Amino acid sequence: MESQFDTVVSAYESSMEEMPFRKHVEAYSFLNAVGDVAGRNVLDLGCGSGLYTRRLRSAGAARAVGMDESAAMVEHAQRREEREGLGVEYLAANAADPAAGDLPDIAGSFDVVTAVYVLPYASSRKALEGFCATARRAMRATGGRFVAAVLNPEFSTDPQWYRGYGMLLSSQESPAEGTPGHLRAWVGPEVLDLDFFRWSAAAHEEALRAAGFDRISWIRPTVSDEGRTRYGEAFWANYLDCPHALIIDAHVGPEAVLDSRARPAEDTSATPHQ
Repeated sequence: MESQFDTVVSAYESSMEEMPFRKHVEAYSFLNAVGDVAGRNVLDLGCGSGLYTRRLRSAGAARAVGMDESAAMVEHAQRREEREGLGVEYLAANAADPAAGDLPDIAGSFDVVTAVYVLPYASSRKALEGFCATARRAMRATGGRFVAAVLNPEFSTDPQWYRGYGMLLSSQESPAEGTPGHLRAWVGPEVLDLDFFRWSAAAHEEALRAAGFDRISWIRPTVSDEGRTRYGEAFWANYLDCPHALIIDAHVGPEAVLDSRARPAEDTSATPHQ
């Protein structure tokens, strides 16, 4: 299957270092939300070039598997694995199709499922529900957690709001569910142009509950101490006031089984307000 990500592998791979917010806000906040994965089996949906899959494996995951619909991304990730030998597995599959959660060695195999900027690429409610269903089907029968970085349903429609962080987001100001938008990001000398779709907080939660998740929380991103020191508080003010992304932490199963081991989030809210 062709993907809009097939031609942006190098830009995606280098964006973690080229775009300060990815390292000091996105990765810092997301990995804090995921918490301790030592000894856990983790599935990374929409893994791209394997940026987070490799980190999760290096953080002690007993098994780390990356799934992406982009053959080019998966091939790149597999070549890195051949060189580095971290023990990460990759497969090309469309996670929006619930059948992806039923694949051999995927179904019922994972304690934690992660996804960074995957749900915003659901072009329909069916696809949004499909991503969530895949995450649920991949989890153990006893339950698990789905931690996903998603587009903030209330991101700023001011075209310059995120320009200082290397990107422009454009979309209708008051969109209907699934209204398309566009992201342009500058990664060193390269430009990323990606289409996304806007979904409300309610739409996300409905899709998660339809998949079987029964406890859902929203986490606002924060900045690492290194990022605050290096760039100053003023640099991050716009982003923290209205971040372009939030984190969903969805649980299913008995709470005793789910012991998330997640480090405490610095700033959480039940709904994704600005």
